[in-house]
Order: sequence, then structure tokens, then C-alpha cells
Amino acid sequence: MSLLVTAKELDARRAIASASLAALADSLAADLEPLLNDPPAIPRDKARLSRAGGRCPRDGANLEYDPWSPGAHRCPRCGAAYDDDAHYRYWLMWHHLWLAERAVHGALLFALRGHERHAALARHIIDGYTHLYLDFPNRDNVLGPSRVFFSTYLESIWLLQLCVAIDLLEMAGTGDDVTARARDRIVEPAAAIIAEYDEGTSNRQAWNVAARFAAARLLGRERDAASARSSLDFLLRNALLDDGSWYEGENYHVFAHRGLWYGVTMAERAGMPLEAALAARFDRGFAIPFRTALPDFTMLARRDSQYAISLRQWRFAELCELGLARSDDPELRAALARLYEPGVARGDTGRARSSAEAERHSPASTLDRSDLGWRSLLHARASLPPLAGATPRSVLLPTQGLAVFRRDGGRLFVAVDYGESGGGHGHPDRLNLVLCDGETRWLDDPGTGSYVDRSLHWYRSTLAHCAPLADRASQLRRSGELLAHDERGGAGWIAARAAIADGVVAERRVVTMADYVVDELSWSATGAHRVALPIHLDPESAGVAWTPAPLGGSGGLEDGFDFVERTEVATPAWPLRLAARQNGREADLWIDAPEGTSLWRCVAPGPPGTGPRPFLLLESAASRGSFVCVLAPRRTVVDVALRDATISVAHADGTVHEHAGRGATWRIDLRAGAATSSIELGGAVEKRVRPASRPSGADAPPPPAVRLANGAAPVVFELGEREYRRSEQSWRDVGAPTAAVSLRSEDGLLHVEVHSRTGAPVLVADEAVNEMDNESPDVNGSGVEIFAVTRAQYAGWLVRPGADGTARVRPLAPDSPPIDARVELTTEGWRARVTLDPRGLRDATRGFHLAVVVNEIPPGRERRRGQLVLAGRPGGWVYLRGDRHQDLAESIRVELA
Repeated sequence: MSLLVTAKELDARRAIASASLAALADSLAADLEPLLNDPPAIPRDKARLSRAGGRCPRDGANLEYDPWSPGAHRCPRCGAAYDDDAHYRYWLMWHHLWLAERAVHGALLFALRGHERHAALARHIIDGYTHLYLDFPNRDNVLGPSRVFFSTYLESIWLLQLCVAIDLLEMAGTGDDVTARARDRIVEPAAAIIAEYDEGTSNRQAWNVAARFAAARLLGRERDAASARSSLDFLLRNALLDDGSWYEGENYHVFAHRGLWYGVTMAERAGMPLEAALAARFDRGFAIPFRTALPDFTMLARRDSQYAISLRQWRFAELCELGLARSDDPELRAALARLYEPGVARGDTGRARSSAEAERHSPASTLDRSDLGWRSLLHARASLPPLAGATPRSVLLPTQGLAVFRRDGGRLFVAVDYGESGGGHGHPDRLNLVLCDGETRWLDDPGTGSYVDRSLHWYRSTLAHCAPLADRASQLRRSGELLAHDERGGAGWIAARAAIADGVVAERRVVTMADYVVDELSWSATGAHRVALPIHLDPESAGVAWTPAPLGGSGGLEDGFDFVERTEVATPAWPLRLAARQNGREADLWIDAPEGTSLWRCVAPGPPGTGPRPFLLLESAASRGSFVCVLAPRRTVVDVALRDATISVAHADGTVHEHAGRGATWRIDLRAGAATSSIELGGAVEKRVRPASRPSGADAPPPPAVRLANGAAPVVFELGEREYRRSEQSWRDVGAPTAAVSLRSEDGLLHVEVHSRTGAPVLVADEAVNEMDNESPDVNGSGVEIFAVTRAQYAGWLVRPGADGTARVRPLAPDSPPIDARVELTTEGWRARVTLDPRGLRDATRGFHLAVVVNEIPPGRERRRGQLVLAGRPGGWVYLRGDRHQDLAESIRVELA
């Protein structure tokens, strides 16, 4: 068997590992040395995700992972150490993965060098898990079934490492009965768990597919291998875009691309290679994080990305090396030249503590080939081609929907993020603007903090970005489109458009010059709307008459306004000139806006790891209009005149630039004394570039319609196996819970009765706190979620029995009208009676969508076990559902006669 290398290739790698890559082999062996004399114990405990686990309670920093310290977990920022069980259980996530990767290191070093101690370590780890694996409980998981972890994709990464270790040991002739037992007791049952849970086009699915492929090959199951190979093709066609980028953004691109690497490499070794076009698409992906890197060589923190992640880490060097092993890409050579350049302080690379492919990022460090990972020992070139640095260039990723303009050798960086919405890890920030000058981040994308902290809702709001919004609500989750893009003569521009709300379309035109940026945000709205643009700067505003005033939002969980404090408003005369300071540098800002536009000054969370920061918010009630901004970060612009449709920019040296946009073109007239010239920017897109479509439930048949006559007998729906959203166990395995939902109409009111036959109810105390994640604690108790949705409104309520047996009602959406609710406990579970007046819903005269979701949880569980869903589709999963219901296909259409 050969997963990642053939026997012939492994033979050739032995020579390379003793010659040009000997320093890498030596350093990996040195990392293993402490384990050889004292083999590590295999923990018997399952990893657990919680809000507290792994984070410093003082400052929120991620606690260090130390493989040798299960009982004390240190904060790198404040130095405090913690011994709470929550931190230990989170430490276990890293540790189980660390152990699995150490098995790979031992097996590989034995295969290359023949030292029995390395093989013994690999066998010790594999056999330890072989005896324990089936004792780990597959329950209370966060994101998919898992025994060792709390999410399927982590189990996949772990299993993949063990499969590689088993394969290498057997190729080196030392598998013995250890690897045979592991096939039966780890590989087969773990693969079965993973195969149950299909995550569609999520980045996590790349790892599930790779683990399934490796397991099928080890078990000799050709049909399962072909199925995994087909799933790999599906991801490459539908989630990896044609420009080589993963649709969820740079952070998940890097993670998913590593998973795809395993799949592609195994497919090639199995004689099942990709078609040429898909292979080329995959190969383009190696350079993506470098193509969009910020001037300080950190990763652009779009969408659910960690903030300010340095590319000067061994994982990114390995990304380049593995890419160069496949094709001689000049962009990868340039990136590797920068990664290997001297002059950067040498630090701890963190590789000795690396936890397989679930990365923990480290500070920037100088690097060389001895810092690479184990995959490079198997696949990196014996010798590198000449590495020559290159000036970072502007780039357009058309199917990703991202344009980057670079000036002054890449020091001035401007990006417009307009296109792909990014799926579940996307942010509602179409037409977002980023501007950096060297290490100064004038307009930034903050990425995302912790997934289990409340601040996640701020970072996932439009308000947290420099992107337009309407009616104090985050944008609709829709992709934008490119209208024009061009670059010539030291000037570049982009025009893009996005529907940011129903009835509101925004268009952003950004022109990047050598030392300033022109930004025009225009909109057209049908009906009464307020269009706003956050500008995340804190400029001096002498002469602006501020008045303290509340800034209420629309009430949505991820609209961001709940995080805003210390709000002031002004209605200045436009245009307005302001000056901003940051990191000891100054920038000038000119703003023009429609008459009557409000200027807000607010304070909200800064990027993760920083404190609160002030920012500005422009807001206009005009149905059509434009916000025009000129931002000059280098103090070279002395005046800007905005008149009619012309923007005149005067420099300190006397040169003047006259800008005028006309449809799909932008003209710049340049005057320097008596000399004149012009630049005409065009690049109109004839065929609009839209993101690749991905299969979803959008093509499901329309929901069934129910017409309720006044005073007629109720319509009853029985919910059972077909309507059950499961977690780790099937409907039958959990005891076949059921519920009945009856609907009737009387005097214009809708009466909903839910009889839950789900066993002894789990009652959540009113003062309960969810210690596991940022969901409300009542989702993990007995109760029912009811949603009423029209074209104009999304309303919802969670109704549950309180500890005293009476009803508790929590609105699940802003402006949800009041309802009447009563509950009672029964011998089979509980019963809820809810009365809703549809006349309290906007635009409900022709009916509305009704969704009823019954939460099912037995005593003794931390997280709910399942849900019974009115009109639910078979095969659904309960993970990450929270208290939201976005799929109207799982609802009924109700009309009251």
C-alpha cells in the first residue's frame, strides 16, 4: 500500500533525507528525542470545547499548548497559569492531535533512517489508541459525530495522521500485529463515523474526504475509495474557485488546501489523478495567501479569519515548498525568497508543538529548510530553484471577488472585497474597503475572534467593516458583482455592485493612485431606507458640533449595534476635512455626503486582541446619493475640491489631478505646471463575473401550503423519524422520540399546540449560563422554537417550560410581536399551547411561512441531542443550529381563511 509515496519514491527520499534535507530530518528527530526515552501516556479523556477552555480569563489570549503540562496552562500575554478542568479538556484537543502527528514523525524517520526507536514510538502511540478508541464517548459533540474530539473534522485530521503512520510503518516492513489491530479498532470504526457526516462544501469536508480516502485505501475498499475520490472532485469543482482560491477566504483557504493536498496526492498515488483543469486549479491555490498578503507580510483577515497572522511561519514555507514540488511557480519562488530572507529575528517556530493540521499560529520568525514539516521530507525538491524576490503586484481574483492594488513596491495596499459571500464563514461585508500603508492599517478587516465568545457577533456584522449597510442592519448574505477593473499609468480602479438590503443596491468605485485613494459609494433605494457607511478611523474633528445621542440598531443578533457605546451625532456642512493619527503617522481625509447626512462618532470593539476603538458612521435617508471620500495617508495632498461630478486633488508640489467618473469609465486629468496628460480607466466587464454556484437546499420543492378555516377542526402533523435532525445517534437509537403539532384558526388568531413525546423534560433555570458556546442556554433544554416569516419580517420565539412548570418565552428576532404561551408537563414529556396574531406581522395578509422546531434532549447531556422539525427533510443534523431557522423549505405555508 502507498498513500502519499510509492515504494520507489520512498527509496529515493532516503537518499535526499541523508543529503540536501538532512538538516530537516535531524531537526524532526531532535523534536522526537524527549519522547523516545519516556514514551508518552495516551489520555483516556475526550476533548471538550467550552467558552472558558483554552483562553485566559484576564485578557482573552489563547493559552499556550505545552505537551508536557496537562495540569498547568500558561497565558503568553500576562504569564498567569490555570489548572481548571475546562482548560485541560481543551488542551486535550491539541494533545490528541500532537500525539497522532508524533506517530507520523516516528514512522517516517524509521522509514527513511531505519532507527528502531522511532518505529517503537509510532507503534506505542498507535497501539495505545487502538486499546482506547472505542471507549471514548461519541456524544455531546459540537460539530459532527466524534469519539476523541468534539467535531468530526478533528477526528478526520487525527485519523488521517494515524493512517499515514500505519502506511509508512508497513511500507518499511515493521507493521506487525499493531497495525492490523489498528485497522480493526481505529480505522474502520472511525471511518464509519466520519462517512456519516457530509459537510457539503465546508472547509472541514476537505479533511473528512481525505480521512475517508486514506481509510478506504488502508482497508482495501475500492468502492469507498472511489466514493472519496468523487467527493474530492466535488470540492475542487464547487468550493475551490477557478482562480485557485477557496470560497471561504484566505484563512480557510490555507486550511482546506492542505486537506485537498492529501486527497490530491493520494489520488495520484492510487492511479486516480485529477483531470488537467482541476489539477491546474489546485496548483494555483498554493500562491493565494501570498498574492493577497498585506505589506507587513501578514494574511488578509477576511471573513472568519484570525487577525494579523504572520506568513513568516514554517507552515507557509512548507506550502511554498510543496507547491514548487508540483510546478515552478515564480510567485512561490518569490514568496519563499521572502520567507527565507535573513534579517528577521529568529524565534520559536512552534513546530515541536504542532498539532497535526489544526494549526496554532506563531509570531514571525526567520526560517530555513530545516524548519519545514514532515511532508517536505517526503515531497519537497531535493534542491530549490534560484529564489529571487519580486515586487508585490496588484491582483484581481475574479471568482473570489477580491481586487488588490499595490503601490510603492507594495507598501501602499488597497483592497476591495466585493464578490463571493463566503458561506457560513462569510461576513456580510460586500464592497468592504481595506487600506494599509506599510505597517499602518488605516482601514482594516478585523477578521474574527473566538467562535464561542459573544464578540463573534460583532465581527460578523457589517458595522465592524468599512462596508455599506441599510436600515441599521447587516447586509443580506448575497454575493456582489464586478462592473469594471483596470490599471494603467500608475492609476487603478474598480467598480463593483451589491444588493445590501431588499430594495437597496450599492455601488462602490475605488481609484488608487500613488499616494491617495478616491472612494465613491453610491446607492439607489426603493422606498424609505437609511444607508450608512462605517469608516473605522478616529480622526480629529475640531469644529464639528457633537451631540450625545443613542444609536439604536434593528435588533438583529449580528447587526453589531448592541456592541456600540458612547455615541455622538452631528450634521455638519459638507464637504468635511478631517485628520487621523495612528502609529505616529498622520492621514488626511475629505468626505462629501448628501445634504442632511448624519455623522456619528461611536466606540466599539477593535480587532481581536485590542481594546475598544472609536470610529465614524455616515448615514443618509436619501433614496439616491453618494458618499465620496479621499484618503491621503502620506500628507502629500493639500486640498481636495468636490464640485459637480469632478474631484480635484491638489498636491503640495503643485500638481493637480482632476477625477471624473462616467458610467463604466474613470478619467483622470493630470496638471503639473503647464504640462498636462490624462489617464482613462475602463475595463468594463461585458460578462458579469459571479461566484461559482454551490449545491444547496435552494432547489428544494416549495413548502406545503395549509389553509385554515375559522373555527374548523385543527390540522395535525405527526413528527417522527423523517422529521428528526440527529446528532451522534439515529432516531431509532435514541428511542424514537415523536411530537404532534396541531394548528387551528379562530377569530383571526393562529393557535399552535405542540405535544412533545420526548421523555422526561430537561428544564433550564432562568439564571442559567451557557458555559460551552455563545448560544442561549435554553437551546439545550426542552422547548419549541416557532418562526413566522413573511417577505417583510422574520419573527420567532422559543417557548419552554420553566423550572416552576410555567411558560418562558424568548423572542428570537427583532420586532417579533408578543404571543400568548402556556406549557404543562406530561407523562410523555411536555405540551405547549401558543396563540399568535398574524396581524402583528408585516405583510402577512396573503399568508406566511410557519416553522416549528421541537428541541429534544435527555437528562445527563450537555447539548441537545436532536430536533423534530415540522416539514423537516430526512437526513438533517442538529449541529450549529442554535435558535435560528433559515431554510424556508423546512416550513409550511399558512393561510388563514
